[in-house]
Amino acid sequence: MKRRIIKDETDLMDLDAGTWKSFTLTPAPEVDTPTYEIVDPVERYDERDHVFARIALKEGSPPFEDYYNRHPEKKEIDADNRKRNQIVGRKKLDKDPVNELLAVSGYLRAWNMSRPEYIKHKSRVRVLAAHSVPQQKIYPDAKQMTRKIKALALHLGAGKVRIAKMNQRWLYSHRAVPPYGEPYELDYPYVICMAFPQNPYMTANQTGLSIDYDVGWHYSYGSFISYAISDFIRSLGWEARPSPTISTPYLIPPLFVDCGIGEDARCGYTMTKEFGINWRPGSLATDLPLVADKPVDFGAQDFCDKCGICAEACPSGAISKEGRQIIRGYRKWHIDADKCYTYWAAIGGTCGICQYVCPWNHVNNWFHNSIRETGQRIPWLRKFLIKGEELFYKNKPKPDPKWIAERVNFTVK
Repeated sequence: MKRRIIKDETDLMDLDAGTWKSFTLTPAPEVDTPTYEIVDPVERYDERDHVFARIALKEGSPPFEDYYNRHPEKKEIDADNRKRNQIVGRKKLDKDPVNELLAVSGYLRAWNMSRPEYIKHKSRVRVLAAHSVPQQKIYPDAKQMTRKIKALALHLGAGKVRIAKMNQRWLYSHRAVPPYGEPYELDYPYVICMAFPQNPYMTANQTGLSIDYDVGWHYSYGSFISYAISDFIRSLGWEARPSPTISTPYLIPPLFVDCGIGEDARCGYTMTKEFGINWRPGSLATDLPLVADKPVDFGAQDFCDKCGICAEACPSGAISKEGRQIIRGYRKWHIDADKCYTYWAAIGGTCGICQYVCPWNHVNNWFHNSIRETGQRIPWLRKFLIKGEELFYKNKPKPDPKWIAERVNFTVK
């Protein structure tokens, strides 16, 4: 199956850059409007309501008191999850500290790069021959610059890159990071959206050491690349706001749907045609002149309507088995984040079951790519593809790779 060359020079799959340049899939078809449905005026999401933001609150602190005075119904479940985290985490560390610390180390760079002072830091351009040069604003052609930025992101390791127009409805309403509780403001017109594919052989473990490390590492990697591209844009004299994982000021899924990275999936992720939901995001906002991309429609909404494998496999019941609901003004599948996180706390680590069992997540080879093309092009065959998935793939967890699971002898001093 040969890849189709799109004549538009800003098209992602026509860029001779990155390790994914030999991909054999045709690009997902572009459409004029996203495949989600806006029903009512959209209510901006408060970042303070995010389950990870709540768990991070320190008891007795002003943000802690503020949040639970406004949301007393969340106090008990959050307290239980904090306690469960400590108990399970302590047991796992006592049993196998080297491998457990390796697994969580993937997240550390993302956490460090999310500090407010880190985000505000701007690198100075230095040239060895002249020691330093004054910074001048360069006004590039928007279409050519878009191609350059996409190629750079692909070269740096992204699997898919698109440009979104910044839609204020997807900006968080209030901050869960310092300065806590302040309204978010972000007036940049564009967001560079990048998808970083995860290692399917690490995801296959579903709830063990390998997926814990791989998820954290791809969050850290995506955060680092957002800084690398921001530094380049700033050197041209334009503004750029890197968006590391724990300090992203906007909702990732709808923004990535807007620009055609993928479509909303039942499990709450954005599903790409190429990698399914087995990827993690990186992004940055900028005022650099760029050309925004259109959304896509490769049949994911209809596929997820017919499927439900992730909902059946979810041990916490966080993924809805029903149809889409109206959430803050737009129609989508509802994900119960409290149930999801409670399961994470119970196992003491990352859960990637939904990522592994999704039929779109198989490794990229000629057979599975042919199935993806069929799923896009022939809607009436989708239910048979789902039946085939259930028949031939039992989706049982695979063991951790030996290199990460092998115990290391240790002493504690």
